[in-house]
Amino acid sequence: MRLWLKVMWVITILVNLSGVIWFVLGSTANFQRGIDLISTVILVYLGIPSILLIVVSSFLLLKKWSPSRWWEVIGVFMIMTAMLVLTPHLYKNVETSGWLTEKLETDSIQQTSDQRYMYCLELINLFQQNGSARLYLKNANTREELRIAVDLPLTKIQGISWGEVPRFIKLEPTNDANIYILHTTESFPIPNEKFEIHIQEKTSVKIG
Repeated sequence: MRLWLKVMWVITILVNLSGVIWFVLGSTANFQRGIDLISTVILVYLGIPSILLIVVSSFLLLKKWSPSRWWEVIGVFMIMTAMLVLTPHLYKNVETSGWLTEKLETDSIQQTSDQRYMYCLELINLFQQNGSARLYLKNANTREELRIAVDLPLTKIQGISWGEVPRFIKLEPTNDANIYILHTTESFPIPNEKFEIHIQEKTSVKIG
């Protein structure tokens, strides 16, 4: 096989392989979640054909096969063209939220009964192994924003209902102006979880 054709073929394989790897990483959020229905369909129509073309091309190159007839050369170019056509679609159909960036969902903004803070629950990368939760606070006077990690077992959540005005938590003041009590409501899939929130320290402690 001529060197220039071999180099072009190898580069095409690597480009297509990078598209397949990128798609798998994106569809599973770097293996933090299962592949969904839409990604499964894309994998069947784009990913599997790409993998088959990569395997066939790699096998022929490793066997040092060389096209000797004109139609064999055309066949090689058709394989490379197919891989190059499939690759952009693999890249385009990747969702980067949940692994390269946070996938953030929140319930409704509420205000504490002492009127000091606006608050809501932030759910990051829900339904993933790297999911986490945090309390968002905004001081009503200074407008300062705080985010405090809350150790909620999000991996136990199988589904969640948002409704029109979802309110998953209640934040209540105590006699100490620095300490608030957070508890999850019946609207949240894991109700009756209770935490002591220390505003100045920006920490939460599970209680009860």
